[in-house]
Amino acid sequence: MDKETIIIASEDVEIIDASEYKEELSEHFGRVPEVAKHLLKGAKTVFSQIEKSLYTAPAFINAVKAAVPDVTLQAMLTDEQKQQIAKGALKLMTKKDGSLMANLISPETKKIVATHNRPEGIKGA
Repeated sequence: MDKETIIIASEDVEIIDASEYKEELSEHFGRVPEVAKHLLKGAKTVFSQIEKSLYTAPAFINAVKAAVPDVTLQAMLTDEQKQQIAKGALKLMTKKDGSLMANLISPETKKIVATHNRPEGIKGA
């Protein structure tokens, strides 16, 4: 999977004055009634949790991307092949290079009797 580089031109960057922003919520509210002070403390905790989850979001997104396969394989099997899979006589496997193969296995010895590379009816998508 190719990684794309994002390039932002210097004329597209807006420089802001950070003095306009306050870290403490209480600095945004001049006078707060006693009833609302408890809510203000709760909001500070919630905003802190949101901040922490925003820091962990990229790692979570990368984990989800890694779990989703890049290639999907679809097999269209005959009724006989379905019965062989149910018995354990036919097994669909992938090689180390990612190519698909079907192995016919002897139910008695549990050894591979025949191997077919990319069996008919199986399409990589």
